Amino acid sequence: MRRIVTVLTLLGMAVSPAAGDDWSQAVAQVQSEIRQTRSDAAATDSIIAGERSRLTGELSALNADVAKQEETLSHLKEKFDALLKSEETLRGEIAAGEGEARALAEILRTAGKDAETMLSGSPVTPEHPARQALLGPLLEPDRFPGMADIRNLAEVLFSETEAGGQVLRRTGPFVDDQGNETEGEILRVGKFTTFYRHGDAVGYLRFDPASHKLVEIPGDPPWSVRRAIRKYFSGEADHLPVDLSGGVIVEQVNRNDNIGEWLRAGGLLVWPIIVIGLIAVLLSLERLWSLGRIPTQTDNFMDRLRKLVSEGDLTTGRELCEKKSRIPTCNVLRAGLEFADSAKEVMENALEEAILVEMPRLERFLSTLSVLAAVAPLLGLLGTVTGMIHTFQGITVFGTSDPRMMSGGISEALVTTQLGLAVAIPITIIHHFFDRRVEKIIGDMEEKGTALVTVLIRRADGV
Repeated sequence: MRRIVTVLTLLGMAVSPAAGDDWSQAVAQVQSEIRQTRSDAAATDSIIAGERSRLTGELSALNADVAKQEETLSHLKEKFDALLKSEETLRGEIAAGEGEARALAEILRTAGKDAETMLSGSPVTPEHPARQALLGPLLEPDRFPGMADIRNLAEVLFSETEAGGQVLRRTGPFVDDQGNETEGEILRVGKFTTFYRHGDAVGYLRFDPASHKLVEIPGDPPWSVRRAIRKYFSGEADHLPVDLSGGVIVEQVNRNDNIGEWLRAGGLLVWPIIVIGLIAVLLSLERLWSLGRIPTQTDNFMDRLRKLVSEGDLTTGRELCEKKSRIPTCNVLRAGLEFADSAKEVMENALEEAILVEMPRLERFLSTLSVLAAVAPLLGLLGTVTGMIHTFQGITVFGTSDPRMMSGGISEALVTTQLGLAVAIPITIIHHFFDRRVEKIIGDMEEKGTALVTVLIRRADGV
């Protein structure tokens, strides 16, 4: 501003005096404008100072607020991190709780299924048919079991346990072996066995899960069992023949399989074994008839013959031997008498030849019986192996879901071995009996032949 005033002054001094008045006015105007400008500048400076002061205060306030907000944000972040950790912990606890809940639900459903299976075969079920309905909600897969379901399960299990220690006698319906529904006396002994009496008929009952009724086990129990049941119903006895298998053993005992069904169960190889048995029977009868007529001791006959030979009556001795021609020892002795006047070696050779002639007749069919005794169990083993192969082929196709199917096939496969042994063992015993008898007869021939040679030699020596 000062520079402007100086410039204007210098310009005024350079202007001619003719323009003095105008110059004075101009200076006055300029000075007035200068004052106004100074005033405006001062006002502006004042305004700027005021605004600067206000803005400085606001800036300080904003800085303080920012610091406060940053502190608050830091606390909130710490709290947020703590909440995240707490959330993770709670999620883990919730997941663990859900897993335990699912495991508990699965345990309860498994217990419910086991209870349902138990009730489906329990003889107590006809007395309390509504028990199975209590387990229905517990077995629903999309429903979590509640306390009511647990109480129902406990009630069912406790009632079944209590019934297992009871002996209950009542009158009720059951299905007989003809398929007709009959009314009669029913006696339940625990959970194992159920008996019935209808008139004079007594027997066993089992619970049929399909019809939810008590059904008579087919077949007739042994007479002693029926008598024991009748006595208990009549109050004459305090014990019963209880079947702990739930009717399986009774059904097996009552099953009257005839010999034809048993043989058919063994397959085709049963028939060769039967043929072997029949042949062995025929051969054994023939050997029994042949060897049974031959005595193993001929001491009395030898005493008579020795006396005749000592007296020199060889002709009577030969006639005596011819009368007993069915006895091998007599035939051997007759052959020795034919060479009574020969040397010792000749007589011994004649006796040995006679023994060799008699041996085929004595040992006939014995080797055949021995072969049959060896072949019969081998055929049985072959039948068993064949049956086992068929059984395992069935297992390959159908699996092992039903153990009874597998055990039934194996038991049928063993029929041939059983039959083969049943045929072979008697044949072996019979063969041994015949073999021992032949040995005794041969021993008797050798003994009496040696005795005859001794007598003939002493006769020749005149002793």
